[in-house]
Amino acid sequence: MATATASAQPQTQTTEADPVQCWWRTSAGAVRVGETFTLVLTCAALETDEVKVVVDQSKLEPSVVQFAPFEVTGGSHAADLRSGDRRFFQYEYRLRAIAENLFGKDVQLPETKVSFRVQSHTGQGASTPREGPRAVIEGRDQTYVMPAQSIRILSLVPGDASDIRDSAHETFSDVDLRSFRANFLTVVGGILFAIAALLGLLAIVRLVSKYARPTTAADRLMPDLAILRGVGRELSSVQKERRRAGWSAELAGRALAGLRVLGTYAIGRRVSRTAQPLGSAAQAQQEGSLVLRTGWPRGKRVVVSGAATSQAVARELKRVSSNGGARHAADLEALEQALARFTAAQYGRNGSLDEAALDDSLTTGFHLLRRLKLRHTWPMRRFMRRHAPPGAESRVWSR
Repeated sequence: MATATASAQPQTQTTEADPVQCWWRTSAGAVRVGETFTLVLTCAALETDEVKVVVDQSKLEPSVVQFAPFEVTGGSHAADLRSGDRRFFQYEYRLRAIAENLFGKDVQLPETKVSFRVQSHTGQGASTPREGPRAVIEGRDQTYVMPAQSIRILSLVPGDASDIRDSAHETFSDVDLRSFRANFLTVVGGILFAIAALLGLLAIVRLVSKYARPTTAADRLMPDLAILRGVGRELSSVQKERRRAGWSAELAGRALAGLRVLGTYAIGRRVSRTAQPLGSAAQAQQEGSLVLRTGWPRGKRVVVSGAATSQAVARELKRVSSNGGARHAADLEALEQALARFTAAQYGRNGSLDEAALDDSLTTGFHLLRRLKLRHTWPMRRFMRRHAPPGAESRVWSR
């Protein structure tokens, strides 16, 4: 901070103090090239009833003033303050040095001039406002010269350096540390991902077991959907055998056993399931039943049979027709006819088989099988269980 004297003529008898006093203040005494620092100019101008110093502040605005070799990047002018017989004003400038030949040198701020003039009020005017204003004498223009202020420009590198760029600070130890940290985080991330996958799998298993758990011991022995798939395989085998050798009473009996299982599901009754031990002597298929395999890798045999007859289907058809189930009624009517045809083919005494009618009845069985498979999928069972009236879940049929 420095204070300078005014290069002006001696003042009149009405100004005993200096009319203007100014000083510098910087935010840093040493800066780097391109680094922004703050330069503050503060001035105190005399202002009394007899004397008023008027400073030409237009030349001090940040958008006008120049401080070569420094570049003015911006600034501000704070509100004036009044204390005693002095009025204080202040300008703040933001500067930076961008020249290439200033490294390691003391660079002076240029000589700055503050222009002002003194206004004096004579004592010959009226003493009250009603008598008129007092006379004002304008003084000549004067200049207050600010002394030079030095700023040290720091050098980033020694004088014999060939490059001003900073070298990297990383060492081999830093590289090893970063590599270890990356590997450690990778391992931790993999472990956390595996734990998350395991927890997700457990959640899915619990969800499936909650909504798809068999409700009876028979269901645990072999689910309904697995039985329907087994019936489909049996009917496909019957169809291949029919194409190879034609219809016979034995082949019609196999088809009848499958259709009776489908009919049991269609009228809303439960299918009989009995486990048959592997390796036992009773391996032959019983009349009217199917022997299906389930389980993996060690499969087990389950004897499946249905109790549906054409008379039972006819009674269910009568009940459904009165309730308005048109599609279900049509399926039951076709099923009743198919059961009657295959029963007659197996137990009939005339020995003649209507192969076209049996083919049509077998096609009816495949059609009904597709509908029953859809009905016994998990989403459809959940839907029917939720929308069926109490006590009627076993008789719900998709319309």
